Amino acid sequence: MHSKKLFLTMCLSALFPIAAFATGQTFNDVPSGNWTYGAVSQLQKDGIVDNSIQSEKLMNRYEFAVLVVRCLDKYDQANVADQKIIDSLSAEFASELNHMGVREAKIQPESKIKPDNKVNVFVGGDTRMRYVSDSPGHDIPKLHGSDRFDFRQRIKFWGTINNNMSWTSRISTNAQNKWGNYDQTSGSDISLDVMNITMKKVFGLDSIRLGRSPVDFFSYGGLVGRPGNADGVTLNKNFNQLQFTGWFGNVKSDTNQGTGSGDSGDARSLGTAQLTYDITKKFEVKSGYYWADIPGTSNSSGTGTLNTNVGNYDRSNGLYLGFNWKLGGVTVLADYLNTHLVGAANIPTNPQGWVVQVSNGKGPGATQVFYPVLPFVRIGKVGDSAFMASYRSIDAGTVPSSVGGFDTTAVSYAPVGYSTYTHGTDNVNALYLAYENVLAKNFVLSLEYQNVKIKDKSLTGLTSDNLDKTYQLKFEFFY
Repeated sequence: MHSKKLFLTMCLSALFPIAAFATGQTFNDVPSGNWTYGAVSQLQKDGIVDNSIQSEKLMNRYEFAVLVVRCLDKYDQANVADQKIIDSLSAEFASELNHMGVREAKIQPESKIKPDNKVNVFVGGDTRMRYVSDSPGHDIPKLHGSDRFDFRQRIKFWGTINNNMSWTSRISTNAQNKWGNYDQTSGSDISLDVMNITMKKVFGLDSIRLGRSPVDFFSYGGLVGRPGNADGVTLNKNFNQLQFTGWFGNVKSDTNQGTGSGDSGDARSLGTAQLTYDITKKFEVKSGYYWADIPGTSNSSGTGTLNTNVGNYDRSNGLYLGFNWKLGGVTVLADYLNTHLVGAANIPTNPQGWVVQVSNGKGPGATQVFYPVLPFVRIGKVGDSAFMASYRSIDAGTVPSSVGGFDTTAVSYAPVGYSTYTHGTDNVNALYLAYENVLAKNFVLSLEYQNVKIKDKSLTGLTSDNLDKTYQLKFEFFY
């Protein structure tokens, strides 16, 4: 995703004409009636561009490029349709944007931009601090002591290589680094959780993304979304209102990798093929197929992938359907997944699952993907607040192990037995509520609650379907 600071726009607005004059470069006016004026008008209607810009006034290519930088600053808060408009504008004025490229972290008001400086490197990140608590419904211990306080620090680097190539990397701490535990792994563990290259207009495709990336290729990130990242390749091709997305890669690590023994090097893989269709500007449908070389095992020993104490299967495949519906002041997201288990024993061979989310937020977490992948408020708008409510019902084995969109979202201990943390997307019925408020620019307060119940307790041996109730108070800082 793009992200630029408004300060960058101000600096470029003041400095870039000087650089252009020094090189003798001129900027031709964009002809009246060009599609770009209509695009700017639509972005104004949706609040991405302020009304101080006169979209009917003739502008030159430099003025448009500065405007695109302003739009990129709000890319994460734009809806899907507006993001496509911004992408089109970015492609149209790619040469100007590339010429304006600077190292954002180095920009100061007195900066000098060299005319031949093609470098385009940016730095950003986010900091999260949480208080978590729970109320287990069976023999899992209740969270206590410093285990109720954790943090996450992520630093992101991204930029362009040339007009058709870009790169992204991110350094992140463990998802649950604990306060007061600096000298232990759970208090200082750091990894490179994102590292990829995106190439545009290659092999007849609109884009190819290769490397370690968010699992954002499958429906809306609900049933299958994986809070972490995965290593693979993503393919995108647009056909007017129809968009194709394909992905193949490894989502589950191979414990023997690098040893030369057992299945060394043969990590478990997942493949998907998906079509997205915009029926109207307010109603979008996604449908696709997945296949996974990932076995399922019972949880009888406490280490199984299923939220059951019986049953297993060798691999799985399935069909899914999802929609994004903007209805008045709310957005409704829904996912449905119908799976076939190959080599299944002691569990149903055709499990199903569904999830529905309703939110009145205007941020990307409400209008594009299931929470908590992204905030559902506009993080740059002080006082912006919103709610989210979702409900999911998922049979055992519906979602391949390690790709469950709600795994790790409900924090709890994960000892021998059942856990909402490791099995939040298998054999459960769950209510998920959240509220967010932007206390200051790029500073968000969140309150979360999940009530997770076992869907079919006959597969677990438990006497009650109450799995766990979890609570979170969360502070997030974006920059």
